[in-house]
Amino acid sequence: MECVKVRSSKRVSKKCKRHAEEKENKLKQHHECDTKHMDDDSSSTLLDLEASLDCLYEKRSSTREAGLKGMIDALRGRVMTHFIDDKYETLTHQILSSIKQSSSTEAVLAGRALAMVSITAGAGKVAEHVFEASFPHLSRSSKLGRDSAVRVSAIEALGMLTFVGGVEASTESAMEVLWQIVIHKGSAHADQTLGTSKPPPPVKAAAITAWSLLLSTLSSKRVMALQLSSVVGALSSLLEDPDLGVRKAAGEAIALLCELGDIHLLPQALGEGETTKTMAMELQVVDQMKALAASSSRKGQTKKERSEQRSSFRDMVAILEGGACHETCLKLKHGDSLKISTWSQTVQLNAFRRLLGEGFQRHLQENNLLHEVFNFVPSDAVVYKGTTKQQKHHNCIVSKMKTQLMNQRRCALEASRNFSYDSFEIF
Repeated sequence: MECVKVRSSKRVSKKCKRHAEEKENKLKQHHECDTKHMDDDSSSTLLDLEASLDCLYEKRSSTREAGLKGMIDALRGRVMTHFIDDKYETLTHQILSSIKQSSSTEAVLAGRALAMVSITAGAGKVAEHVFEASFPHLSRSSKLGRDSAVRVSAIEALGMLTFVGGVEASTESAMEVLWQIVIHKGSAHADQTLGTSKPPPPVKAAAITAWSLLLSTLSSKRVMALQLSSVVGALSSLLEDPDLGVRKAAGEAIALLCELGDIHLLPQALGEGETTKTMAMELQVVDQMKALAASSSRKGQTKKERSEQRSSFRDMVAILEGGACHETCLKLKHGDSLKISTWSQTVQLNAFRRLLGEGFQRHLQENNLLHEVFNFVPSDAVVYKGTTKQQKHHNCIVSKMKTQLMNQRRCALEASRNFSYDSFEIF
């Protein structure tokens, strides 16, 4: 019998292949009714996922890495919600084991795999379980990871897991963890105070971006309840950071605050003694971002970096000055298109595209989570098709997810009515 291959790696051990063969036999015996109704791609992906999960039990780190790569590729290529629903507890446990005791490469892959599990599961109890089980480990890796790549992977996973499976209180907890990384001053005193090691530029940029993703889920009242003067002041100082990635991330966060919280109207909500100081700070931020949008004379910057900076900050300045976000139309396969008209949607779109890579279009067509997030309805030509049994199962999942999302929104609305906004502090 031909062995099942983990597509994402050419170096799968013989032992892992043997497990894959055994798993294929078990699937044929125990899941024959399901697999015979699947299309070839879905059946092949299911076998790949089962083989990849088996690899996570191996002692050899290279075999576990191969399993994680195979799992990430498989979940990017197909929306395997039923597999996640059946295996989420086992998957979460094994992937977290790769984060806690592993090489840097394995820890990076594990963070990406966790994010893919959450995206595939969609909003609901599964994503909530994955978040709750993962939050302590991802928080620790984000703040004290062994190297930049591990910390960036953990930060991105923490942002997405919270976005999909977090509730209001857990969103605030995750934002606080990320903000501690953002405001780190690069000193031993900061290490002791914040409980986090000095973040290199890629880590700081990732923390700002993930913080912005979670910020995009807050209502305008919740945004206005933040310590805006301190938050904007910290982000303003990061606009002068030598690293372009940090500058862009800080600018995007400021633009998002303006869109969600109407910062340009903030002086009207403050006392007379605070108004002058706040207005001066806002004018300073506007001037900083206008300068970045116009040109850059920083030493060591390439022509491409200067062009990227000008292009990025022009859109941000438009929002900062009270204008609307530039509408973007993303053309998709099958003739569909996705229109993005707010900065919040832009931040969310970038987060999903970063994690899904080439699988973004497939998930946008088939993943109900993305349909909800972007209010996107695929055209009739690409509506889910399958056997009667598959359609019934698919419709059940869709109905369940819609019910869960509605319940979450009701709970959030009720909580917001009873919440004292003055009690919330971001750090």
